[in-house]
Amino acid sequence: MERRKSTKLFAKIGIVVLVLLFLLLPGLLRENNLPIGDKSYYHLRMAEGGEDSLSFSGRENVNARGWNFLLKWIPLNVLLFVMGIISLVLFFLILKPLSLTEKILSMGFLIVSPAFIYLFNVGERYGIGILFSLAVFYFLVNKKNILAGVSLVIMFSLDYTMALFVLFLGLLWFFHKKKAVFSGLLILFLIFIFVFGEWKSNFISDLGALIGISIFGLFFIVFCLILFWNKRKFLPLYGVLLGLFLFSLRVEFGIFYFSLFLSVLMALFFVELYKMKWESKLIRDLTFLIVVCGLLFSGLSYVNRLGSGMPSDEIFDALNEIPEGHVVFSDIGYGNWISFNGKKNVWDSFTNVPKFEERRKELMELIDSRDAFRTNEILNKYEVDYILVDSRIREKWGDAGLLYLLRYNSEGFRKVKDEEIEIWRYYK
Repeated sequence: MERRKSTKLFAKIGIVVLVLLFLLLPGLLRENNLPIGDKSYYHLRMAEGGEDSLSFSGRENVNARGWNFLLKWIPLNVLLFVMGIISLVLFFLILKPLSLTEKILSMGFLIVSPAFIYLFNVGERYGIGILFSLAVFYFLVNKKNILAGVSLVIMFSLDYTMALFVLFLGLLWFFHKKKAVFSGLLILFLIFIFVFGEWKSNFISDLGALIGISIFGLFFIVFCLILFWNKRKFLPLYGVLLGLFLFSLRVEFGIFYFSLFLSVLMALFFVELYKMKWESKLIRDLTFLIVVCGLLFSGLSYVNRLGSGMPSDEIFDALNEIPEGHVVFSDIGYGNWISFNGKKNVWDSFTNVPKFEERRKELMELIDSRDAFRTNEILNKYEVDYILVDSRIREKWGDAGLLYLLRYNSEGFRKVKDEEIEIWRYYK
C-alpha cells in the first residue's frame, strides 16, 4: 500500500515537472525575448483594435476578437502559461471515468506532444480555443448544459471555426442514442472532410511538419492498433480516431483535437499492454522504456526547434531601416513581422482571404521568373517599394528568378542594406 502511494506521488510530481518543462523551456532556449513564430505578431498588432491596413488584404479584425482583446491586457507569455495549466486541469477532470493511472498517462502523453507544445508556446488563437473546447466538454459530461452553452458562445468570439466544430461534437453528444440523427451527422462530417480543404502531405513533426504528431507516437499507436484490432472495447475508439485523423489532414486546428484523443488512446493501450502476459518482464520493461524515452526525446526535439526558430532581432533591426508605411516584399512567412513593424506586407500566412490563390500564383511567378519585364509588372501591381532577403530566403528561393535579377540586373533595383539580411529598393 505504501509503495503504491509513493508511486502515485512520484507520478504526480513527474507530471508537474513535465508541464513546467514543456511550457517554459522553449522560451528559455530563445536567444531573444521575441514571441515564437509569425501569427502571434498579427494578433499582438490587432490587439490595438480597428482595421488592419498593413496586411495585404486590408482585412478587418473579425476572427479572434476575444483573443486579441485578451492580448491587449495580459502579457502573451503569462497568458499562454496560465492557459496551458488550466487546459491540463480540465483535460484531467474530463477523464473522470478512467483510472488514475490512465489519467496520468494521458496527461503525460499530451504534455510531450508537439501539438500541446505548440499551443501554449506560440501565441496563436488556437490555444484559447482548445481551452474553451475543453471547458465545453467538461460541462457537458457533468450535465451543466447552460455553462457549456455559455462557453461555446465565448468560443465564437475566439475562433468561430473551432466553435462550429465543437458545436458539431456537442450535437453528436446529445444525439448519440438517436441512430438516425447521429448517422446523418456523421455522413455530413465525412462529406465535409472529402469536399472542403486540401489534404496535408506531412503531419509528422519529426519530419518537418510545423504542427503534427510525434513519429514515436505514430509507431506506438499503429503497433497497438495491429495488436488490439479485434478488441471489442476499442472498436468505437478506432472510428473516432480515424475521423479525427482525416479531419486533421484537412483542417489546420484538427491536429489539436486529434492529439487530445490520441493521448487518451495511447494511455489506454499502454495500460492494456502492461496487463498482457509477457514471457519476459525485462522485455516488457525495455519496451515501455523505449516508448516513453522516444516520446520524451521527440517532444524535446520539437521544443528545441521552436526555441531556436524565427524571428530574430536582426529581422526587426533590418525592418527598422525601412520608412514606415512602405510596401515590403519578402517570403510569405515574413509578412506578419513586416506589418508588425509598421510596414505593409504583400502576403502573409493568413491565407483565408478572397482571391488569395491568384495573388499566390503571381508572387510565386515573381520569385521564379527571370523575365525583367514580367517582374516589374508584378512588383508594380502590388506597389512594392522594398524587397527583404536573408539566408533562409536565399536557400528557399534558390539562385533563379528574382534573386538572379537582383544580383545581375541592377536597373530598377538598388541595395540599401548589404549584410546577412539584404534590403533592396525598387524604383517603379
